[in-house]
Amino acid sequence: MNMLESKVIQTRFEKEIFIEEKSNIEINGFHTLDKNTSFYEFMVGLDLIRIRNNEYYGNKTSYVNIRISEDLQSLFIIEPDVQSVFAIKNKQEKEAAIELIHYLLVDSQTFKQVVSEMISNIKRENVVNVFEVKEANIKLAVLERLLNVSNEDIKFMIRLENIA
Repeated sequence: MNMLESKVIQTRFEKEIFIEEKSNIEINGFHTLDKNTSFYEFMVGLDLIRIRNNEYYGNKTSYVNIRISEDLQSLFIIEPDVQSVFAIKNKQEKEAAIELIHYLLVDSQTFKQVVSEMISNIKRENVVNVFEVKEANIKLAVLERLLNVSNEDIKFMIRLENIA
């Protein structure tokens, strides 16, 4: 039996616990380059267990946006507009969330499995026209990039201090 890795974000109100299982990670909302953007972007959703006053308080999915530069060299972590993993958090709590995202992208074998399965699925898809082939190839390049991320590749574009 494999030990499950878990990460805890302790906030003023509750504990948010991420259990490292494939079913708790989703990757979606993929956007490719167009005339207005010079980066690829997608969302990573994490299913978190909420504990308040030492009792189960339900689950929630929190998201982070990831932008990858056109040359696939740099990953920029951006706060999404809705259901952000950084929402309603002070500086220390945001730093804990950053640590979780950092762990996921650099060290998590489970995240890499999710990405590998997505790559396999795309390779199995029946692409019919030139546009779909191009789109699939771009997705594959971006996903394959996620299999090998180092500390130096990641830049967090998160405002740590809350605006008064």
